[in-house]
Amino acid sequence: MTLLQTVVHFCERTNITSPATVIGSADPQVVQIKALLEEIGIDMASRVAWEGITFQATHTTIAAEDQGAMTTIASNGFKYIKNGTIWDRTDRLPVLGPLSSGEWQALKALVVTGPRYRHRIRGGKLLVNPTPAAGHDWAFEYVSKNWILAADLTTYLQFFAADTDTVLLPDTELLQGLRWKWKREKGLDYAEDFRTYEMMLKDAAGRDAGKSVLRMDGDGWSGPKPGIMVPSGNWNVP
Repeated sequence: MTLLQTVVHFCERTNITSPATVIGSADPQVVQIKALLEEIGIDMASRVAWEGITFQATHTTIAAEDQGAMTTIASNGFKYIKNGTIWDRTDRLPVLGPLSSGEWQALKALVVTGPRYRHRIRGGKLLVNPTPAAGHDWAFEYVSKNWILAADLTTYLQFFAADTDTVLLPDTELLQGLRWKWKREKGLDYAEDFRTYEMMLKDAAGRDAGKSVLRMDGDGWSGPKPGIMVPSGNWNVP
């Protein structure tokens, strides 16, 4: 839903006069609802790696340990890399990591030269050991802090700028979160609404984007493997 649709829906549900506009409104109550909506949106975006705020970044390596700022490599509101998603598409190998402080310092002390690349994020920069060759194509998925899509369908935002901005998070859970936050601000009993919000959030997080099958045999890789593929169906037998 858009910002205006979300606020109107909340106002109708709460028996408040619905506004004709939100951005630029002089009504203190509308201004407060918008601010509370942004608070709950930021809370939801910080707690779950929703598919709506997960993006892919690509990077061409340079021959240096410091590959540059993460906000430049992953320019759409970078928050964190999803573990296990960095791959060197040139070598067709995963980039290991992220390394802890201790692991990184051990690598530096031991002067490891390969053969696998390992990464660490420090000071907002992507560090790689050993130093990679220039020109390799890397790709990874990351979670963004931007949970709003602007009306131009290109710009992503963390705070609303127009009534037509669209929310990228689950609408029902967002409205439930707004409900308990509004009641708390008004000094009303919000305990049951808060409990419902937390339950709904956990349920939505468990279903978001679908989940892989949990394997108990220790084989977590579901990608292609060596072998002979025999398709099901009928075959012509000579």
